[in-house]
Amino acid sequence: MRKLLPLLLLLLSWQTAQAQVPTMQEKLYYTCKVWGFVKYYHSEVSECRGQNWDSVLLHVLPMVRSASTNDEFNNALDTLLALAGPMAIATTPLLDTLPVELKRNRDWGWIASPVLRSDVQVQLDTIKNNFRPHAGCWVERNTYTTSNVGWLIFPQDSLGLNINTTANFPDYNHRCLMLFKYWNIIRYFNPYNYVLDVPIDSVLYNKAVPFVNATNANALNLELLKTAKFLDDAHVYNLTYSSYYQEPRGYFMPRIKLKYCDSQYVVVRSAIAGIAVGDVLISIDGLTMTQWEDSLKNYYSHGNQSVLGWIICDKALRRQSWGAIEHLVVLDSLGVLNSISVSCINPTSPTSISFFYDVFYPADSLKNVKWTNYTCDIGYVNIGNMYDADINPMYDNFRSKKAIIFDFRNGVGGNLITRLAAKIFPDQRIVAKFLEPDVRYPGLYKRNFGYFGLTTSSEAYTGKIILLFNENTWSTLEYQCMVLEAMPNVTKVGSQTMGSDGNITYWRLSQDLNVGFTSIGVFYPNGDSTQRIGIVPDIVVYPTPAGIRQGRDEVLEKALEVACGVGVKNTTAIQSQLSVYPNPAGNMVTISVGTATDVPVSVQLTDITGRVLRNTSIATGASGASIDVHDLAPGIYLIVAGNGVQNRTVKFVKE
Repeated sequence: MRKLLPLLLLLLSWQTAQAQVPTMQEKLYYTCKVWGFVKYYHSEVSECRGQNWDSVLLHVLPMVRSASTNDEFNNALDTLLALAGPMAIATTPLLDTLPVELKRNRDWGWIASPVLRSDVQVQLDTIKNNFRPHAGCWVERNTYTTSNVGWLIFPQDSLGLNINTTANFPDYNHRCLMLFKYWNIIRYFNPYNYVLDVPIDSVLYNKAVPFVNATNANALNLELLKTAKFLDDAHVYNLTYSSYYQEPRGYFMPRIKLKYCDSQYVVVRSAIAGIAVGDVLISIDGLTMTQWEDSLKNYYSHGNQSVLGWIICDKALRRQSWGAIEHLVVLDSLGVLNSISVSCINPTSPTSISFFYDVFYPADSLKNVKWTNYTCDIGYVNIGNMYDADINPMYDNFRSKKAIIFDFRNGVGGNLITRLAAKIFPDQRIVAKFLEPDVRYPGLYKRNFGYFGLTTSSEAYTGKIILLFNENTWSTLEYQCMVLEAMPNVTKVGSQTMGSDGNITYWRLSQDLNVGFTSIGVFYPNGDSTQRIGIVPDIVVYPTPAGIRQGRDEVLEKALEVACGVGVKNTTAIQSQLSVYPNPAGNMVTISVGTATDVPVSVQLTDITGRVLRNTSIATGASGASIDVHDLAPGIYLIVAGNGVQNRTVKFVKE
């Protein structure tokens, strides 16, 4: 009897599941997953033969909605599967030898859910077991012979609906179609699903009902923003928007510009009496800046706190109407809190656009500089102002310099560094590893590598290289930093970058709803990712309110200090090999700096968004310390060790 008990309990659980009335959440969740799975894996549907698969969904959805029992719901799914037609039976085996990192998005475990009836499960298993990689009709690798510039294109899915949702708001079934198209593309082709705070399946389960229940175009746009937010990606933030509807806070804002500086929102431009450059914004309309972060972060996809701060600098000040009045509290240079009422204007007007959208440089003299010489035999390069034609004359001038500073803080720039790398690298080397979606096998990836090397060995650069970056450094600029990091004798100065790297894919759910995501995974050669983490500085430097008031560039000042060897403290404790073991870890991790440190070393454990979870230190004369991690959730974490001048960071995995 004891042996039969587990079987009886399992049977009882199955019978209970069959008797339960499925919720609308469950019905939308499983319908979306079944429809998308068949779309990409069924031999007929994946090649757009037979029934129009969008029309099949629209035909079945009324049955799904009206299903009042689990059997009725599964009957609807059975109808959907029947309309797909017979699955071709494979005659050759499917080898499955790829490493886990190349098949993270392939998940078939949900097929065994007790919500799905056994006959439905058998049909899904038949599709799964007989799928063989092949070219399909739903997704293609862009050959860049069309007007599309995204890495992937979706011939049947863009436009998802060829309507303007403002003029012709889609009905319930078509809203389901829009969401199902969007979610399945992300589910199978987003390389960074594995680092999301909320699992991608949970996003569908929790957001499907609010999305499809939207009652007008503006509400639909807001639900799209709140759904895309969970992708934790600054690329998604920039690619997800409505062409017609205002954002949650509107478009109009007062004539001040903010910069996020180490948890503070500092005024860097002001045309308002009573608000000066260097003042710290404390509150807007009675809400602290932390409260504004909590309020707005649900609408804007971001991977870390630096990105959120960068977004809040813009969004918290916006209002829906021209002339709207905001009440600001700022802390001035004397430590006095001042309450000031301000009026909002159009930031895109010809007289305002440069005020709001020019990238802020503390030292205005750098704004238009391409490259220039500094004292102490140092060269400086402003990446955002460089063009291909500038590479050779710049390097001819700087080749014999003892240090070159590359500034990546202006948020623009092409792939100049990848061209320069062919000149300055001492030898050929791998600088990055890429995961590219396999369009023949949705959910799987192919691995490629970025190689750079010399064409003429005499051109190799032998001096110091110093990289400057901050929260405005993202995407291709982060990759260019990775390229230069592969050089010997590199020091990284600044603050956390956006952590959003890799070629993008974008399309439209309708004529007015635009979406996209990062579609190539970019990693260091050892497998470490910059997604959400960003480029990790060796020396963390933020502009300060006092420095901003004085027009100083404190990040560049530190770089010149490092380049010239002036005022740099002994950093042997951190320069030595920082290691974390065991890795992956279960209960305890040990942080080692190799040899006894000659200065105290602070140690922080953070999640990948930068939130500090543990603090400890390595005392003078010691070589390591341990941290208890038994209560942490499984996932990726960072160990940051620093001695007040330089930081080193190591990633570890909690099992």
